[in-house]
Amino acid sequence: MKLIIALTQFKPTLNVSENLDKMIKMITQTKENDIVVMPEGCLSGYSHNLEFLNENIAFEIEQALINLQSYTKKHQVHIIFGSCIREKGSWYNAGIYISPNGFKHIYKKVNLAIHERGILKEGNDLSCFDLDYGEAHIKVAIQLCREIRFPEQWKFLSLNGANIIFYLTNIIDTEELEIWNAHLISRAAENQRYVISSNIAHVEQGCSSMVISPKGRVIKTLEVDCESLERIQIDLSENSNWYLSQSRKDLLDVTAVGPFNNGRQ
Repeated sequence: MKLIIALTQFKPTLNVSENLDKMIKMITQTKENDIVVMPEGCLSGYSHNLEFLNENIAFEIEQALINLQSYTKKHQVHIIFGSCIREKGSWYNAGIYISPNGFKHIYKKVNLAIHERGILKEGNDLSCFDLDYGEAHIKVAIQLCREIRFPEQWKFLSLNGANIIFYLTNIIDTEELEIWNAHLISRAAENQRYVISSNIAHVEQGCSSMVISPKGRVIKTLEVDCESLERIQIDLSENSNWYLSQSRKDLLDVTAVGPFNNGRQ
């Protein structure tokens, strides 16, 4: 099955309204049924100093999410993006999917960065969700930033049926660029799944915005400091369970069903 990924990157600020305007501008450049992928924290804004998260921003994010649902319906596109969100008094670092018909899935980062701990609450649900693409129901998953360092999470999601893993990050550190890109290529090749990575646009980008095939081949990389959108076709028939099926479960068993698999299937 062939899909169109509308891969984006831009420079978020700590102003929700400004970020929403940029996201809407990106959406208007897409075509019906595109899967639009945007960086970690791109709606709320993101910083190593998370003290900017407050009551007013929580309300602005809630309103912005309503607006984004309206725009996805109007343009009939899928959007996957990152934002800090507040639920029941706690803040989370989240990856969010909104479908053209208004269905919303929220993935809450389970493996928080050190500077996030004590301010953000970790998620406890490592699950796939359905992306309805025309007549097809495609299982996909989201991972965020430092979770690239935990390959067992990616294997678990792949075993549970994820056809695509969307990776959203917000890292600025040129010394990490080659390492993090290599991690992404490994995550794609070892699980034989497409990996779609979106980072913020920045001259010191620490991980590329790119599309990687199930064979570990980089199909497209966006220019580091350029706010842009590229439409890229992928073919899910390239996915395979060849390596996953050969795991020695008598030595180590990453199961396909477990306590972290509680999402919509």
